[in-house]
Amino acid sequence: MKNLFSKKLIAIMLVAIVAFVFVFKMYSEENAEKVKPVKKSYPPGVVFTFDDDYIEDWYNAEKLLRPLGWKATFFVTWYGSLTRDQKDKLRYLRDMGHDIAGHGYNHLNALKYSKEFGIPKYIEDDIIPLKAAMKKDGFDIHSFAYPDGARDAELDKELLKHFDIIRGTTYDEIPAAQQFCYYEGNRLVYGLGIDDDYKQFNIPYYKTLLDYAKAHDKIVIFYGHKTVENADEKLETPLSALEDLCKYAKEKGLKFYTIDDLSKL
Repeated sequence: MKNLFSKKLIAIMLVAIVAFVFVFKMYSEENAEKVKPVKKSYPPGVVFTFDDDYIEDWYNAEKLLRPLGWKATFFVTWYGSLTRDQKDKLRYLRDMGHDIAGHGYNHLNALKYSKEFGIPKYIEDDIIPLKAAMKKDGFDIHSFAYPDGARDAELDKELLKHFDIIRGTTYDEIPAAQQFCYYEGNRLVYGLGIDDDYKQFNIPYYKTLLDYAKAHDKIVIFYGHKTVENADEKLETPLSALEDLCKYAKEKGLKFYTIDDLSKL
């Protein structure tokens, strides 16, 4: 009799435990559906970036585009060869709200150099001297763009120990929704070239990317090099094209960002 009573008691306890677990699981799943991760939102916008050491040209672009309230990031290389006047112009650009960033001390192709000598040697020769020289002159740089866009995952991992955000490059005129030149919340970003010798140079196409950014709360990233009135050589961005894109972005209510701004979103 006692054994029968004990078996019934155990059975009741097991049923109660199973019921409790089932109810707890249902409650947890229900609340898990309610508490979904919140995606960070930010105003849609555009990032204009320029590489190398065309400081006088960037200075002239700033004078032209200042009424539009534009912002840009200037990735500087060959810093050891800059004159005092060029450094003063960089300070002026910084004081006007632009970002001064790094593009290698000697513009070494990171992929080729690291394959031959190793990543530590690349960082020792092209990154550490750049940061030290620029910091000595008051430029504490936080972002970096790969010369020639040459990169791989190993380089990314090491360079992100030295910079908050790094920029690679992407190419081709593909549908806006498939482009890679949007900020996606990552520390590695890609820019699409707007120099007029690139095969995807097409102002109406660039505007479709700005339209897509506006419609989908994205930030589109462009890159160029030398900003000039008459683009008749490689690696030149026509000032007329840059002005047109800045005006269009402003008309669409897009915000101007720097690369450094992205790392703070």
